[in-house]
Amino acid sequence: MLKEKWGRLRRSAVAIGLIAALATPVVVLPANPANAASTVVCVGDGVSGRRVQLVYVRPTGGTNRYPEMDPKIQDWATKIDAAYLEAAQRGGGVRHVIFVHSVACNPIVAYVEVPASEINNPEKVAAAMKARGYNRTDRIYLTFYQGTHECGLGWNDAGGSDSPSSGSPYNSGPGWAMIDEGCWAWNNAGHELLHAMGAVQASAPHATAFGHCWDDQDILCYDDGGLPSGGLKNECPCAVGDIIDCNNDDYFNYAPAAGTYLASHWNVANSYYLTGFGPGAPVYTGTKTVATARAGANAYVTKYQLPDGRWTLKAKVVTNTSSPFYSAVLAVRTPSGVRYIPPSGVPRGSAEYVTVEANTSVEVKLCEGNAAAKGGCTATWW
Repeated sequence: MLKEKWGRLRRSAVAIGLIAALATPVVVLPANPANAASTVVCVGDGVSGRRVQLVYVRPTGGTNRYPEMDPKIQDWATKIDAAYLEAAQRGGGVRHVIFVHSVACNPIVAYVEVPASEINNPEKVAAAMKARGYNRTDRIYLTFYQGTHECGLGWNDAGGSDSPSSGSPYNSGPGWAMIDEGCWAWNNAGHELLHAMGAVQASAPHATAFGHCWDDQDILCYDDGGLPSGGLKNECPCAVGDIIDCNNDDYFNYAPAAGTYLASHWNVANSYYLTGFGPGAPVYTGTKTVATARAGANAYVTKYQLPDGRWTLKAKVVTNTSSPFYSAVLAVRTPSGVRYIPPSGVPRGSAEYVTVEANTSVEVKLCEGNAAAKGGCTATWW
């Protein structure tokens, strides 16, 4: 299973984030005064949809460190988010982690107790959490447990593959990013969170045998015992500290070029647990001109993906004065069926804007006529 193959973060200089003083820093991490509440990007109501849930776990009867750890874990969340943002900015875009948060945009750290007999095994901690209701399929549980094991472990119960499809199991869950007390730090937590989101696939250009990478400086690169001949190499010499995906070619690229590995394989930058255009805003995914079968009308359609994974689109339907039909209508197909908007069509010689409400899938094609006639539809959906 993935949790056996991936994500065992060992205690080593690399694993705990040894920083080399090389060149101008790439990751700029926000400072947080002691005990000050950290804020993250607000998305919706703070609880709906796919989200990363921060969790503190202590053994029953053990010392309760929650008052101490709550602000620290919030601060680490902002540092993890900063690393995701920096990685996206290298590709010209924006990505933020969608956390469970309060109305004030403070990440919420849940409190859980598990039997002391289970606290030193991350898989048993996860099982105990599930029994207490932490088993949502729209959650990744970023968990700081008050025990010791192998530093960290990350996996996703939904499984996974290197397919780039939006239906990837990595867009479901529950996912688990477990960090034990001996390795509590933002970079170790970010490492395991990336595993829970599907990094690093065995097919990646710089993959190791055990789900990591060998082209440093990289938050997921270290000698895990499965390095290829030649060993660990510093291929991002300008990076300082733990950046996400050195050279953006193994597991995270905001805008991979056609023909490159991440254009055709699983790309964490496309995770439904991330967003990149502000609070609750949709993520632009492409624009296409859709024409009718015969000359006379075009629809300029832009698709968006919402932070919770649903799709929506906006279209401008334009008909010319010489159209053989009086009007044109957009055919919209969702899981609930096919409908035509606007029902009366866009009259010849005019234009109209159309917005399709969010759904789990949205496809369109342009037809000549109105909803009743719906003649001359294009042959393919988009």
